[in-house]
Amino acid sequence: MNGFYLSLKIDECRTLYVAPLSDRRIESSGQELANASGYFLYEKEGEREIKIIAQFTSEEAALRAGELLNMA
Repeated sequence: MNGFYLSLKIDECRTLYVAPLSDRRIESSGQELANASGYFLYEKEGEREIKIIAQFTSEEAALRAGELLNMA
């Protein structure tokens, strides 16, 4: 995977992303994942808090999700 990043500002404090996540970011989310590969749809609030919403195992699926959400 090439590692693209898509984002969409929700409001002043929150942004949605479709992007790969580092092990450190996943750990800071407090969520446990059996497989940390691929792309994730996640919400970031402030500088540190992230909430993982979905995981995509293919670049094509991640790009399609970004299109559906009108992300740039």
